[in-house]
Amino acid sequence: MGVPAEQLLIVDSTGQKVDLEVLLERLRTEGQRVLVDDAVGLVVYVGGLDLYSLKPTESGDFLAQPLTEIHRPRFSMHILRKQIGATVLSVTADAVFVIREGSTLKKVRAEKLVRGMILASGEKVFR
Repeated sequence: MGVPAEQLLIVDSTGQKVDLEVLLERLRTEGQRVLVDDAVGLVVYVGGLDLYSLKPTESGDFLAQPLTEIHRPRFSMHILRKQIGATVLSVTADAVFVIREGSTLKKVRAEKLVRGMILASGEKVFR
């Protein structure tokens, strides 16, 4: 069982919950802590701040693991549903498929797949 990055649970050394948004805004002002801040996302170094991420276990408890970096992507992933052969897949728009076009193979992103294309595996794209 995983916790998405948007639902990251962070606590300090005393076990108090840390508000992720407040923490990121505070650390953005400290230039040496910001590793990357561009169009793709934000990466902040939090080593030495005694912060821990809580990971759920199968028993329902949480395991505290030391946290050194926080990653926050800026873009949202667009999910597509594609029927290829008898299977319906949920894929991101930037997933790459290899299609057969005549006697050649061509790479196509999932968002560009159209009905009737044939994958290199021989399966037909239905939608």
